[in-house]
Amino acid sequence: MLHADEAAALQASIERVGARVAAELQANPGVAYAVAFVGNLHRGIDQTMAQAALRGEPVACRAGCASCCSLRVEVAPAEALLIAQQLRSGPADRLEQLLQALRQQQFLLGQGGAVRPPCAFLQDALCSIYPWRPAGCRKAHSFSATACQSAAAELPQDLAITLAAEALQRGTALGYRQHGLDGAVQELSAAVLQALEDDMAASRWYADAID
Repeated sequence: MLHADEAAALQASIERVGARVAAELQANPGVAYAVAFVGNLHRGIDQTMAQAALRGEPVACRAGCASCCSLRVEVAPAEALLIAQQLRSGPADRLEQLLQALRQQQFLLGQGGAVRPPCAFLQDALCSIYPWRPAGCRKAHSFSATACQSAAAELPQDLAITLAAEALQRGTALGYRQHGLDGAVQELSAAVLQALEDDMAASRWYADAID
């Protein structure tokens, strides 16, 4: 729970980011820019994580540590469209494998169960879309791999990282909404599968903003 002054500072940061994002989208119309622009959110979170590592204890997160890769991840439409765009530019056989994995993921999620299946993009304990992974994955961090592996209710985290990343993520979503673009989040595998199976998804998403 944030103190009143912390909550106010967070809200002010969200609004500042939102205003900048809306202005950028207004100055650079077009679906290609709107999709690519979400990369600024990702770079901002990456910079936040890097700066935090320099000023204090480094996080325990490492390549091959996939404890958080069975948790629900939500993405904004622009993030799902960016991932789909990048996957389409790769080998066709690789894309078909991922489509099958995503469909299987949706089937398993539809079955319910106490244990959530691993992310469809996880391969050999590594993220196969690491360069384009969404903000929800980028901001996840812990100072204890043991706590993650044991699915502890609370993980040791850096509040400054969490708040800075939250301001960037929520502010970016606000800016997209202010520009008239749908910013409603969706589960990662469902959103990317939908974007991959619909060649017009990006155009339709942007057209809705200018109608």
